[in-house]
Amino acid sequence: MLSSVVARCVSILSVVLLVHAGFSTIHFKGIAPPHAPLPPTDVVVEVVIAVVLAVLSSLALMPEFKKVKLADVRLSPAQMDVAFHCPDFMIFSHRGRSIARRRAAVLNRSKKEQK
Repeated sequence: MLSSVVARCVSILSVVLLVHAGFSTIHFKGIAPPHAPLPPTDVVVEVVIAVVLAVLSSLALMPEFKKVKLADVRLSPAQMDVAFHCPDFMIFSHRGRSIARRRAAVLNRSKKEQK
């Protein structure tokens, strides 16, 4: 219980740090010359710290993994065939035969040209 409260507080702190870094960058852009490439170093460090805190707090707030129940069930091959049988995806009128004929004709033509 205490760890989740601490993790939530750290998460809120990381959001506050990110917002503060954003406002600091906007303030810097207002007073800096137009050719300044990056914000000040303290803002960059603040963003890095905020992101690290956000990642750590989200990992601390993550719930426990649940067991996969399918691994406990023993299924016979017949049951697996029924479960994964999708007749809607069985297509027998495709262009494979015509493409094979066309390819054979092209290969025969190239062989004749080589001779």
